[in-house]
Amino acid sequence: MANYKRSQAQSCRHGRCKFVNTCMKTFIIRLEENEHSCCMAQECYDQAVIHGLQPEFFKAINGNDSAWHYEITGIKKAHKFKKNRLGVLGCFFSHYYLWLKCIEENTPFVILEHDGFILKPFDSSILDTFEDVLKLDRLDPFSKSYEELIDQELNLPFSVTKYINLENKNPIKINTGNYFKGAYAYIIKPVAASKLIKYIKQYGHVPADQQIGDWIVDTKTTVPSLARLHPYYAIGTNIKQSSLTRNLKGNN
Repeated sequence: MANYKRSQAQSCRHGRCKFVNTCMKTFIIRLEENEHSCCMAQECYDQAVIHGLQPEFFKAINGNDSAWHYEITGIKKAHKFKKNRLGVLGCFFSHYYLWLKCIEENTPFVILEHDGFILKPFDSSILDTFEDVLKLDRLDPFSKSYEELIDQELNLPFSVTKYINLENKNPIKINTGNYFKGAYAYIIKPVAASKLIKYIKQYGHVPADQQIGDWIVDTKTTVPSLARLHPYYAIGTNIKQSSLTRNLKGNN
């Protein structure tokens, strides 16, 4: 990991980060009381800086406090979530409040979860390539071929295409269309945040990544991926054992 990050920093110093976009803000969601989340977030912060972004940390909502957030927002679940995981609820509210902030500030946001790991700098015209939401990783991080595909595609010419989740399960029940598989790295414009908030207030919410579906917003993605799930999660069973949406308990 250290060698990988060092080589990226060297390429940045040689001028490859000339396309820094100052027309959007970058936020990294971290659970401040969780050591793992803070460590992951710091590494993703450093990686974002290497590639020309100026991220800020955003205090994640702890799922243990979800009842209070339901009360103050007045929103409801669209349906019962599988296992009703606390981490899923906290994750949703973290994204929800960032969408509200995006609308309030009328500025596009780069939203990264603590494991959203930037791979390449953004072209200055990236905001002109999509209407609503741009997923920065088009690949499936749960796929056995994820690491191989990330490496194979890294040097492809940049383009933007329709995002397709090939394992889009229960679209009618979830009622958001073809939705994101993972919301760890994306750019959202205020117009899209407004569409999501309006939908949630009318129909209730689903998990954050499933909320971003093409029945609500126009969903695009980049080729190659400009971000990925942190490489830590490619090791052994880390993706299952260390995911906070899966494993948040008590008041971690």
